[in-house]
Amino acid sequence: MIHIIYMAAGNSRRFGSNKLFYELDGKPMYRHLLERLIEIKDRYNKLKNAESNNPVIDITVVTRYREILDYCACIPDCHAVLSPDSEKGISYTIKAGIMAVQEQKKTGMQDYYMFAVADQPYLKSQSVIKLIDKVLENKGNMKSVFSLRCGDAVGNPCVFHSSLIPQLLSLEGDKGGRSVAKKYDCVYVDIADERELMDIDTLSDSKHTVTL
Repeated sequence: MIHIIYMAAGNSRRFGSNKLFYELDGKPMYRHLLERLIEIKDRYNKLKNAESNNPVIDITVVTRYREILDYCACIPDCHAVLSPDSEKGISYTIKAGIMAVQEQKKTGMQDYYMFAVADQPYLKSQSVIKLIDKVLENKGNMKSVFSLRCGDAVGNPCVFHSSLIPQLLSLEGDKGGRSVAKKYDCVYVDIADERELMDIDTLSDSKHTVTL
């Protein structure tokens, strides 16, 4: 199973306002990628459920904001948790997501955890699907880390095998999953448009129209 942990708890220090609620093409930034991930989850689970009742993908949203929590409450099979400590650094968001998944008792020894970020509105569904398919193809081949890549640029989402969960839970402060990923041979999935990997950090980064 692939557990998608959607990290929507950022501080927006350089943006000038809360970027997660900044409107792009008529909707808050955080909803663009989240809605695509929900569609992807439903697609995979529907295909799998034709053979069995076991889902392939679930989604857990980690946020500090009640508005995002309330939005997720209206979406079937989209679990969301409040993480006030996320203001201390990304490691707190990562750990809150992992613990939320484990509390739902949905974990297995061969599971994977995909971390996606809410300030990546230009990431296309087909790129995420390519990444998920690569993970599913490599199950049982002892590959621990998967990531998207465009040329020399590497970005989220990043996927970790469940065997690396203790290392992710040991992260502190603003250290993210990349500090764990760099210790392993990563399986890269190449995409053509570097803009997809862009994290929106400043207002000028968000000048593009979101196209799928």
